[in-house]
Amino acid sequence: MKKLLTSKIFWAIVVVVAVGGGLLWRNASMPKQPEYVTETAKVGGIVQTVSATGQVKSASEIELNFKNAGTVSVVRAKTGSRVTSGEILAQLKATDLEIAITKARADLEEARANLNKMTAGATAEEIALSEASVAKARTDVTTAQADLARTEKTYRQAIENSRNDLLNSINSALTKASISLQKVYDTLFYEGDDDNFATANVSLEQKVHNGYTSGSAKVTAAQDAYGDAKLSGSDADLDTTTTVTIDALGSVEATLENLTILFGYVVLNPTLTQSELDTLKTTINTERTTTDSSANTINADKQDLADARISYDTKVEAGQNAVSAAERNLAIAEADLTLKKAAARPDDVSLYQARLRRAEADLRLAQDRYKETILRAPIDGVVTEVNVSAGEQTSASEPEVKMLATENYEIEVDIPESDIAKVTVGDRSEIVLDAFTDEDLFEGTVTTINPAQTEIQDVIYYRVTVSFAAQQPAGVSGLVEQIKPGMTADVTIETERKENVLVIPSRAIKEKNGDKVVTVLENGRTVDKVVTVGLRGDEGLVEILTGLQAGDEIVTFVRNQ
Repeated sequence: MKKLLTSKIFWAIVVVVAVGGGLLWRNASMPKQPEYVTETAKVGGIVQTVSATGQVKSASEIELNFKNAGTVSVVRAKTGSRVTSGEILAQLKATDLEIAITKARADLEEARANLNKMTAGATAEEIALSEASVAKARTDVTTAQADLARTEKTYRQAIENSRNDLLNSINSALTKASISLQKVYDTLFYEGDDDNFATANVSLEQKVHNGYTSGSAKVTAAQDAYGDAKLSGSDADLDTTTTVTIDALGSVEATLENLTILFGYVVLNPTLTQSELDTLKTTINTERTTTDSSANTINADKQDLADARISYDTKVEAGQNAVSAAERNLAIAEADLTLKKAAARPDDVSLYQARLRRAEADLRLAQDRYKETILRAPIDGVVTEVNVSAGEQTSASEPEVKMLATENYEIEVDIPESDIAKVTVGDRSEIVLDAFTDEDLFEGTVTTINPAQTEIQDVIYYRVTVSFAAQQPAGVSGLVEQIKPGMTADVTIETERKENVLVIPSRAIKEKNGDKVVTVLENGRTVDKVVTVGLRGDEGLVEILTGLQAGDEIVTFVRNQ
């Protein structure tokens, strides 16, 4: 035992064990670092599909409609003619969309030029031009503000003039109405005694008396309303005054009309001779004409005031829009000047790169909308009916073109409402029939989308028809003759495909404070970046429009050790 304790080998072993134990204790006590699982943001392709199951059926007549309403400019399809897939059948007038494409191209060129300028830096001449643009933009703002003030003053005065005209017409009409009512009274109490105006129609005579009383009250009420409106200057009071005045004039007119009828029942007497009765008739007819003229004048002045108010609102709104546009242009000019004077920063370059990508997306969108104005044959076939001519408006009640497919079979599938907006006529489709193997992939095309909904187990679906392509891949062309109606088919519709776009796994995207955020690993540290998402494709991929660059290491999972 003593030899063992004095042995060098023994003490060497003791030292090794002690050092090893210390290292183990140190490693066990150190905090564990998380392990990040990452994937690289790459430029590539992304595909979005919609899948559904249906049954093969005999092909029926294909009905083709434009996706949007419009005026037809060209019709190339002719009844009985054979057409090939993609051939133009008709086209809508699309001048505005052509302009939009031209503008989008110009915007794209501008965005590309701005990016190049940003990376190259601005020259002294460019800075001077930007300073001149800022000065002009400031002048434009001042001019627009002055124009707005002048417009407000001019059209406010026009409203005031129309208002005064209406008030004057109301005052004049009420004065004349009072005179008309006095003429009614003088007639009923001819020569100061109602016995002098005797009639053979007591009920009508009483109606005239009542009309006089009612008309007098309404005229008095209208005069009071007129006084309030003139004093307050309120539009509401003026509108009320106009309404009650028109009503009062209507009452006076009715009373005068009844009195005119009553003249036919007057009993002549020594005090009221035929000659005197004729004079009364002439007087009352004159008052009727005056009352009718007053009502017409008020209605015309009322319309003039309404037109003046509309003109004020329209012109002032246009002036305000001009000021806003000038202020926006000034802000843009000032920002451009600041940008030109500043050195290019990585963040600025990224911003202009994002604007370039946005301009590219805007151009693609404009081109897609233009494509929707073109009605193409979705498959090879024969035109059976053309229901539209150049210059006509499209109609939702009947298809523009009908055609028969040269192939014999098609498939109807029900697409849920959550996916139907993705599907477009002409979309390429991949078909697998249960009668064959999963490797036997047939090609097809979406030919129709039924706008009518179908409810299946409380879920809304839309019927989509997929027709077999005329030319099938070599691997399945020999199987076409074996296809039978009623066969079950699994259809995968390719709704959108993009190439050369930035894509990452969708599982890397998180929601944070209402933004979509991706965690990026940079130099061993994680950084959250806000991103703009584009197309969501299959296989868990998603397009990134802004916020990332190709080569970024995207954190998809954090594993705590």
